[in-house]
Amino acid sequence: MDERSIKRSILSTSADEKRIYKSRIQKFSKSHKLYVLFFISLAILQFIAIAFFIKGFLLTRNVLENVSTLNDYTSILESNPIFNNPSDIAKFDKTVIVVIDALRFDFVIPVDESNPNYNPNYHNNFKVMYDHFNETSSADSSLLLKFIADPPTTTLQRLKGLTTGSLPTFIDAGSNFDGSVIEEDNLIKQMYLNNKTVYFVGDDTWDSLFHPFLSSKSQPFESLNVWDLDTVDNGVISYFEKELISKKNNQKEEKEWDVLIGHMLGMDHVGHKYGPSHFSMKDKQLQLNEFVTKVIDSLDEDTLLVVMGDHGMDHTGNHGGDSQDELESTLFLFSKKQQMWNLDPDNQETLYNVNKLGKHYRQVNQIDLVPTLSLLTGLPIPFNNLGWPIKEIAKNFDEDRFYTKAILNQLERYTHTIGIEPPTQEKKRLLEELWQQAQNDTTLGHDYQIELLQLYRDLWTNFDYYSIATGICLLTISVILLVSVTNLIPSIVVNQMVSEFVPSIIIMTLISNVCFHGVYYVFHQPLFINNYIWGTLFATSIGIILGICIPIFDRYNLKWLFTRVIQDLLSDYWSRIAATFLIIHSLLFTSNSFTIWEDRIVGFLIITFGMLTLYEFVFLPNRQSSNNSGLLTATISENEGTTSGVNASTANSNSLPITRFARLLGGYHSITLIICTRLASLITVCREEQGEYCVPTFTTKNNYSLWCLSLCFLIIFMIPACIKGYYNLSSSYQAAAPIWIDVFLKGVLFVNFLYWAITGFENTIPEWQYDLKIFKLTIARIVTGFSLIASNVGWIMGPLCIKLNVHNTDVKSHQATILGYTNIYGSQFFLLIINSLMSIILFMKPLAQLSLFLMCNQTLSILEIIDLLKLRENIIGPVVLALVSYQQFFTTGHQATIPSIQWDVGFILSDSITFPLTHLSLALNTFGPQIIIALSVALLTLWKQPPDVLKPQTLLGRIVSNCGTLIIYNTILCLSSFIWVTYFRRHLMVWKIFCPRFLFACASLIVTQIVITFGTIAFASERLIRNINDIFWK
Repeated sequence: MDERSIKRSILSTSADEKRIYKSRIQKFSKSHKLYVLFFISLAILQFIAIAFFIKGFLLTRNVLENVSTLNDYTSILESNPIFNNPSDIAKFDKTVIVVIDALRFDFVIPVDESNPNYNPNYHNNFKVMYDHFNETSSADSSLLLKFIADPPTTTLQRLKGLTTGSLPTFIDAGSNFDGSVIEEDNLIKQMYLNNKTVYFVGDDTWDSLFHPFLSSKSQPFESLNVWDLDTVDNGVISYFEKELISKKNNQKEEKEWDVLIGHMLGMDHVGHKYGPSHFSMKDKQLQLNEFVTKVIDSLDEDTLLVVMGDHGMDHTGNHGGDSQDELESTLFLFSKKQQMWNLDPDNQETLYNVNKLGKHYRQVNQIDLVPTLSLLTGLPIPFNNLGWPIKEIAKNFDEDRFYTKAILNQLERYTHTIGIEPPTQEKKRLLEELWQQAQNDTTLGHDYQIELLQLYRDLWTNFDYYSIATGICLLTISVILLVSVTNLIPSIVVNQMVSEFVPSIIIMTLISNVCFHGVYYVFHQPLFINNYIWGTLFATSIGIILGICIPIFDRYNLKWLFTRVIQDLLSDYWSRIAATFLIIHSLLFTSNSFTIWEDRIVGFLIITFGMLTLYEFVFLPNRQSSNNSGLLTATISENEGTTSGVNASTANSNSLPITRFARLLGGYHSITLIICTRLASLITVCREEQGEYCVPTFTTKNNYSLWCLSLCFLIIFMIPACIKGYYNLSSSYQAAAPIWIDVFLKGVLFVNFLYWAITGFENTIPEWQYDLKIFKLTIARIVTGFSLIASNVGWIMGPLCIKLNVHNTDVKSHQATILGYTNIYGSQFFLLIINSLMSIILFMKPLAQLSLFLMCNQTLSILEIIDLLKLRENIIGPVVLALVSYQQFFTTGHQATIPSIQWDVGFILSDSITFPLTHLSLALNTFGPQIIIALSVALLTLWKQPPDVLKPQTLLGRIVSNCGTLIIYNTILCLSSFIWVTYFRRHLMVWKIFCPRFLFACASLIVTQIVITFGTIAFASERLIRNINDIFWK
């Protein structure tokens, strides 16, 4: 007799039982659909709250459409007739501008080899500019200055500042992938309006920003593929050879351009791909040094050369923040006219001191380039400019006075038009006094501009407090509703209420939209709801809130809910521990010092949990369980016990004290959790603010080192062995498990190792000549397609992790054991976690892959601890998993800062920016741990959960409860970041520390909501419960 016949005879049922099962599954399917719709509604409410807060906090500045003209100089020339007319202001007919991306200032000045910060890969290689500036010959004129950028130091925002002379806002950093034509007055627009032909080659960001003003002969190149070090630079060099260098000896060949612009990206891409300390940086600098030398040799006396960087780079090669290395760039002005710049010979050694990496070298703001170039080339100063002409360009007092009056005139027109008033009378009086002093003595004009610029830095963003308050209130209400539904109201009652929630939400949303839009039409909407889109979003959020509140308050009152929080939710030991962890984490944002050390604090909290559970297993094995799930009183029939391979007393062992073996096993898992957490914390990406107290280990050198790649090879066997060990604890390594763990997972890990080993060889072997780009793209796409699509289809259609072990072939006895029965839910669901791990690990760098291996051990240990301590329905489980997701975010090479985004990973699936491949790569790299944990939270209910204990609806309700707790954790962190970033809105570190952290909190909440709603609840839980109950439905 075969196993199938025995199974059929064991699980045979009557027609009445089948009707009962069919009715139960129909109720389950209906409840499941309603739960999904309910969570979608809550997600919409939270997304609206985030949208309102961002709208209020991250305002873009007012852009004036006014355009300056040459007539603006007329009134000044009447009182200062040093030029006959405005067209005589220009000192140069043609201009060559070379932008070298990420040209940090210490890259171009001489650095003593005895300096402890000296690095031969990026120091003393790019010498041509300083050599010209340091020459005593009077045959040419050079000026080399430190060029200070305004944060955020992303290329698109720096180009806006370099051409408009205005200050960016923080939200502009998010548009670095999506530039649009600059509408406000700018240098390139002025060149076009004044009949100058502008040729451009290089970074295609220029084409996005200035397309209408550039010549049709311009050649933009794809800019964001950081794996490509040479295409853009070689294109710029070739274009300059054709348009400039090759024409230097042929005076008869007329240059068709008036302005020639090249933007080179190689140095920036080396930084992103390898970091500044890589040998490729030296090769790139030597190439650029040779190129700039050729350009200088090709100029005539009527041409001005401007070489500049848009920003610097930090020690990792990234940029976007406001560290000193990111802000300090380079400006070099060159002309073959004699004595072009007014250098002070008496103070030259003091002003242009290159000691200590140029720490005290003369510096100018990047926005100062705008009026400087305007005056040197005879263009109107762009209307929105806030910069000041570089003082060295005025050769005498008359020129200096003219330039000062020109810029003061422009600043007066701008301030009068924009109409921003100083915040205090004292500030207003100070500005008025400085203005009068500047009118009487032009040498004091710069003092006025400095004070005015500081005013705009402080007040540029006028916060919309109504939108901020709306966002905070809506998010607060969403937390209260989530806590009420998923933690306070019993899940069995929620199962009944969910059929009331969804219709109520739909009806109230429609009613609120009709009512609000009617009020808007009659009385007009409030100022913070400035169009019908925001009006609809606000009305929808109110409708969702009312739709959830009506069924709740139809049964309960506020007093009862509050009593539940005190008496039940926080009545036991582990719930209070969980609440303490949540409070500590959410209060980190009250201080910039705590925020910057979040990575260490989160790891400390996980280790604390490990120590508490270890103490529990060793010293307090008889503590009463706080599990209110009903498992302690579950009754399992003798027949079910036989089917599952255990007897009734074993099946009801949840009501017994922890056995000695369970204590030993629990102690082992606690120690494993502590060790893995500590090892993961050794992988660090340091923030600038952490200073000498943090030593970065997540570096290019370590990632591609032989020892790291060797460990990546070992995890091909270590991760499957780890998972297999946990499966064997419940005899679940059956059927599908060996296929997924030993075949799929090992195969993907091997291909993943192959990909990163090739990348490592490319990065570390200078003589590497093989171009394996196509091979790498091919295997990356195969792995991604298999792990995201094929493996999940296989999970849906594949077998369960069980095996029928026949004891006796006698038909009358019908005795058999189903191996893996006690963990049939958990083992099958974890295969989905393996699918997500296979999808994510390719987009993680080698050290991050080691961290994910430790994460697997952490997650499985937590699941075992929760099961042994009978804490399935306690909030401690989701809270600790949430802490693991945040720790792993940090240990996979990230921080809550813009520079820590691993942009190079975006080109694993494509060699150019391609939607959705680039965006998918970055999302999986950045939020991989959050995705894994958002799926894993269901295992708190499913791990070691036999199918004969809970009904499908009850099981689903408990999964929803744990999922809701994880969302609550992320929502409270997001809410805390909202409150404290608003409180610190004028803090010195708001844009450097608090604002990036609140943006990360928003993104984490959105990712968690989406994965839980559509992945964990809508897709995985429903299919798993139905498939298992189709077999074991009793």
